Amino acid sequence: MSITSRIIIRLLRISNMKAKLAKGSGKTFEEAVSYNRKHPFIMPKDKKAVYEELRVKTSFGEYPCLKISQKDSAPDRAVLFTWGGGGLLNAWKSQLSMAVKLGRDAGVPVYYPIYPLATEHSLLDTMEMIAETYGMLLRKYRADDITAIGVSSGGSQALDLITYINEYRPEMPKPGKILCVSPGCVPITAEEKARMAELESGDAMVSASFVYSFEEISDRWEKYPDWVQHPTVGNYTGLKKIRFYYAANETLAFAVDSFRAKMAQQGVDASFYLREDMFHAFAVFPICAEGKEAYQDILRHLK
Repeated sequence: MSITSRIIIRLLRISNMKAKLAKGSGKTFEEAVSYNRKHPFIMPKDKKAVYEELRVKTSFGEYPCLKISQKDSAPDRAVLFTWGGGGLLNAWKSQLSMAVKLGRDAGVPVYYPIYPLATEHSLLDTMEMIAETYGMLLRKYRADDITAIGVSSGGSQALDLITYINEYRPEMPKPGKILCVSPGCVPITAEEKARMAELESGDAMVSASFVYSFEEISDRWEKYPDWVQHPTVGNYTGLKKIRFYYAANETLAFAVDSFRAKMAQQGVDASFYLREDMFHAFAVFPICAEGKEAYQDILRHLK
């Protein structure tokens, strides 16, 4: 483990980040409502990229999708980037720099949907908006030239996009590939729950109670299919390629064996980038040696 990684993990533990996140579903929901009220979407004004606000129509209203590009971005490829925050926090701004950097380094435009959140909508509403955003991309790009990238809960949304298409929009072709960084899933089987309990102590950031809290929050809305919060039981038929990035010791890595089996069963070319003694979503934080290596791997799969 690099010195920088040791420092990051040490700081996470000193800050008690794990306990701060594990507040119970009621407190988490209330704080998310307050946070989202203070952090609405506004068009970025920096000069780090060319920004364009697109509008995505759904059955329940219109939502913005931010197109992020550079003057030399490839005209024939694109990334659909779904950001994390548990599907609950309006964390678009905190992860915008990540999307800008990724698009610049890979030389591709990034489409960044500002999707509806679980404080006001069901998870199926969220997936409808993301699917409509993907449909918008299909009018401009070939499916094989689109890569869906998701981080944390955004990784779960990238996975759910495929099941959503299979269940509700079978006429849509699947994206060429998916890159999932520490996808935020809730365990559904006894084996998954036991594995998450084993891993929890090695994670400096994400607790099991934090993971389960999102299931409780989502239950505020109408009944949803199991795959929405439990992507390990999703339908990925027709997807050609997927790559997962996990810290092997993180709580959410409970799903690795389940995804490995599911993808093999459904004929998906799946690969896993696992690194011991890392932190949640390290692959998109190229500030330590291990993160830089994983980030370069992501770029290789975008070119």
